[in-house]
Amino acid sequence: MIASLAVGGLLLTGMVIATWYAAIRLPGDARVPLHAGSPEYSLWLSKRTGLAAWLAAGAVVFAVLAWLTLSRAAANWAASMRVTLLPAVMCVALAAEVAAIILAGRAVPAENG
Repeated sequence: MIASLAVGGLLLTGMVIATWYAAIRLPGDARVPLHAGSPEYSLWLSKRTGLAAWLAAGAVVFAVLAWLTLSRAAANWAASMRVTLLPAVMCVALAAEVAAIILAGRAVPAENG
């Protein structure tokens, strides 16, 4: 269980680093998408709001899944599920945030051109 929390924490740290990188590298007028399942349903937010939303979502997911993993509610779950759920979901959250940052970086030149 501790390894699961540690790996999840490292992935959350990766989200913090990605947010920091994007805050420095993206232009001030960049728009960051907040995915809602598919690109057609993305909500494009300002750079600051979008990056904060991704980081907040990652922190909330980490906190909820860490609590769930350690709680009695998950006591009947298979050990493999309790160990892999948090890192797997955090990996998806990090990948989605990085994809949003990449899209934000690509969208800016098209708008100016």
